[in-house]
Amino acid sequence: MTSAFSSSDAAAIKRQVDQSECEDQTEHVTLESFWLPETLEQCASWIRDNQFLKVCLQFPDSLLVFSSIVSSQLQEHVPVGTGIFILGDTSYGSCCVDEVAASHVGADAVIHFGHACLSRSVRLPTRYVFLRYRINWDQFQTAVKAEFTDTQKKLAIFYDVGYTYCIDKITKSLKEKYHNLSVGQLAENGTQPDLLCWKLDGQTFEDSSAIYVGKDNQSFFNTSNGIKTEQWYRFDPTESKLNPADPLDSKWLRRRWYYIEKCKDATSLGIVVATLTANGYLDVVSRIQQMAKARGVRSYIISVGKINPAKLANFMEIDCFVLVGCPENNLFNSRDFFKPLVSVFECELAFNPAWTGQFPASYSADFSDVLPTGRLHKTFEPETDPNALPDVSLVTGKVRNVVSVHKEEETEVVNGCRELLLRGKNEVAQVSSGDAFQDRSWQGLEQNLGKDAPALVEEGRSGIPIKYENDL
Repeated sequence: MTSAFSSSDAAAIKRQVDQSECEDQTEHVTLESFWLPETLEQCASWIRDNQFLKVCLQFPDSLLVFSSIVSSQLQEHVPVGTGIFILGDTSYGSCCVDEVAASHVGADAVIHFGHACLSRSVRLPTRYVFLRYRINWDQFQTAVKAEFTDTQKKLAIFYDVGYTYCIDKITKSLKEKYHNLSVGQLAENGTQPDLLCWKLDGQTFEDSSAIYVGKDNQSFFNTSNGIKTEQWYRFDPTESKLNPADPLDSKWLRRRWYYIEKCKDATSLGIVVATLTANGYLDVVSRIQQMAKARGVRSYIISVGKINPAKLANFMEIDCFVLVGCPENNLFNSRDFFKPLVSVFECELAFNPAWTGQFPASYSADFSDVLPTGRLHKTFEPETDPNALPDVSLVTGKVRNVVSVHKEEETEVVNGCRELLLRGKNEVAQVSSGDAFQDRSWQGLEQNLGKDAPALVEEGRSGIPIKYENDL
């Protein structure tokens, strides 16, 4: 018998890894899918020109088998004494540059391979080497011309990063036919993007039809919901069809609104930090804490590396989790979590009174959009906003948000703690968010230094868990 958190050791040892589980696995991957002689020379020149002494190569799981070949070839083309290191695993997601792991060897720069979200790195120079996805140019051109007969039509083309190498080639003749054609430019090499990974330079597309080249994945969702257009179309090279696309799937969106209501009902909130490098993540954490405190919700900061349902299930006292991480994280689509897992923008809709009674014109999975420089920012003023009133939960039917925010002159400080509960006239009880975990039977390993007798050195187990050599 197995539970939701465990399975037999035999199944774990014998299980065959499905290729579809690997990230970036949209088609069969070979070394030539991303590593060509010109790519080698470009990376080597980048290292030589910048005089980097330690460079980390970051691979996703699907490309890790080629890491030794890439590393050895690159080592032969850089100056003697230059260290080339392979990152065998990532702290959070493989689409993000793992500056934390690279800092363990004191790296000067990172070369990132495979699919990338292009979230801005704040510490190390980064160069990207994308996969080269196949596309039939004739089929794409035929599909576009069949759908848009008006040569004066305003068109915009965006694409998955795997088509960066050929996007100029496949749109060259289209620009000759359609005079109002715009092609998106990726914000690479540390450039600050206007929206996720795109450099828009203030350009708008509200009167244009937009075509996205790629699969119906998180990248398409972020792009189509962040850029307002007249109509979205998606061309999947594996299907060779150009179809109209609705950025917001109705079923998915209804579930997200349900989670927002659950977030409003929460009395405790877990802020799950899934990045330590993305620009502005500390500002977002501070903003969420501020909104939660104003609403009378206890907040906890949680960092557990790569997120999965079993890890978050250890915090059953928490009613809702908000994920501060990569905008292309697909965890929001998972139904396996025991408590709601919402994005920063969804938490903003739940806790910020400025959004009361308003329906957002677009959706966002990028937490930087709620910061003061973001496109969806709204000032948070809980004490002066007239919309900050109690309301009724659409899930439970109970009245919520009845905790008023005490003014500074009405709050006392007890032993440096500002989380206070008024018990009566001139009586104040000290409350700490950590009290919720004090009654647990197991609270972690205890060192007991100097209290326990030293243990004798014994021979450990050898073999594999399914059958150790010294098992009877």
